Amino acid sequence: MRYLTKKDLSILIGNALDNFDTSIYAFLAPILAPAFFPTYDPVVQLILAYSVMMISIFARPLGAFIFGVIARKKGPVFGLSYSLIGVAIATVYTGFLPTYESIGWLAPLSLILVRLVRGIFAAGESTIAKMYLMEDKADSEAVKVSHLYQSSSMLGTILASGAATIVIAFQPEAWRLCFWLGGVTGFSGYFLRRYALTTSFKKIPFESYRMSTLKSIWHSRSNILRVAMGTGFGHLTYSIPFVFMNSFIPLITAISLETMMLLNTTLLVFDMVMIPIIGRWLIKFQATTVMVTAAIVLAITIVPLFNYLPRSSLSYIIFVRMWIVFWGVVFLCPLNFWFKSLFNTSDQYLLVGMGTALGASTIGRVTTPLCLWLWYVSELSVLPSLYIGFITLATAYVIQGTRQRQGFIKQAG
Repeated sequence: MRYLTKKDLSILIGNALDNFDTSIYAFLAPILAPAFFPTYDPVVQLILAYSVMMISIFARPLGAFIFGVIARKKGPVFGLSYSLIGVAIATVYTGFLPTYESIGWLAPLSLILVRLVRGIFAAGESTIAKMYLMEDKADSEAVKVSHLYQSSSMLGTILASGAATIVIAFQPEAWRLCFWLGGVTGFSGYFLRRYALTTSFKKIPFESYRMSTLKSIWHSRSNILRVAMGTGFGHLTYSIPFVFMNSFIPLITAISLETMMLLNTTLLVFDMVMIPIIGRWLIKFQATTVMVTAAIVLAITIVPLFNYLPRSSLSYIIFVRMWIVFWGVVFLCPLNFWFKSLFNTSDQYLLVGMGTALGASTIGRVTTPLCLWLWYVSELSVLPSLYIGFITLATAYVIQGTRQRQGFIKQAG
């Protein structure tokens, strides 16, 4: 494609590798739960394993700030490269962690600390990459690379799902191999970026990438909240069908975890293929209209869909997952371009990074353990859907209030 440079390709490939590392923990959580939290009943084990991801509430905002400083002083490519290698090291180390059987309570504590370090480095990737990809591009090209960025995220997630599916089905004790593989992919991405990006890219920082003052952050607080809600809802439309339902459905139906993971990989492929197709069709519509419509449709339909989940058939489960995936894709397609339109200032990269970190670490990481807990304490399958519906309506409300300066995706065409 003529609008993709060597820099763009290295970022897209590196993003795919980063998402492999991010996703592998979530997919392997049903195996990690009894290994690190064996003294609890099976559902609480799952809740605790997924809750470890909530450590990003502290890690991601801190990482966004740290790598904002690094990017300003050393340039964005320097920050991107070393954020990826930090993720790789933490991922490899996860594969060497001893379990509860070996060192007792120190095992879950070690897991939490490793995830904390990994979250700090991962925030550097999400803070810089998506906006750097659109730097110096016309709006029409920025919209297209935004779709490709989402697709590259799905590619990494698909690879993680495939690896986890094989391990869960054939050799659950081999879960450490997935983390070691994730580390190798991260190191590969680091060397790819160092090789692909020219000296000029390495040495020249963004002219527009400066540290925001507290005054600037406060002045932009409404748009930071919009970025956080948009990011959080985007994560929710991924975590519900691809993470939460993997563990939840075997608890309320006769469908096994192995079957859910096999379907998981297939649906992720569907998701990745649909992003550029749907994105190309949506390019003529206003960004806020597209995202608000997707959120409202899910808010209206999610409660009745969840009401019929207990003891439902495999075909119905597939339909529900595809329904959530489809509207998630519709929402995500214009998301990064919409982020870009919210901030027409020199501080846009850090401001978007802070909003992204807040949304991913709160709504994004909290969704799976919270939904499992809501079902566990109530035994009502519909209760998690009420939380989902609330988040979707809140997202629609916040996005609708956007005062866009550029505003229309169709202007990009």
